Amino acid sequence: MRRLFKLATVAIGVGVLALTGTSAAAEVPAREKLACGGNVFLDGIRALTISENGHDEVYLTSNGGKIWPSGRYVSMAAGQRVEVDKCVPFNAVIRLIEVDDTDPNDQLGQVTLQGDVTRDYRLCCGGGAEYRLGAVK
Repeated sequence: MRRLFKLATVAIGVGVLALTGTSAAAEVPAREKLACGGNVFLDGIRALTISENGHDEVYLTSNGGKIWPSGRYVSMAAGQRVEVDKCVPFNAVIRLIEVDDTDPNDQLGQVTLQGDVTRDYRLCCGGGAEYRLGAVK
């Protein structure tokens, strides 16, 4: 009975942590952080608002080369979060690009990573879109 009580207590604690909305960047396992060496781990990207009706078709570049996704683009709706899981050098310039019929490479936002901090970066305001990119040092 005592073991069952301890198990229930642990399960409740885990459930509370899941509901508190802790940052995705804070939840990255230590092994993934270490796998980047002295670089920055790009965790996930969330579409806060999008530039078109329905979905934005987006990809990320770093210092002129495409780094994410492995396919042509990812189609994202407002509120959607997608894993990026890429290592990039600190001080890298990250650009969020959208593919559409009128202009195949619309830049929606750009940031320069600060390698000494874990934080969420704001990519905006091309076409009214706003995205948040999590980065872990």
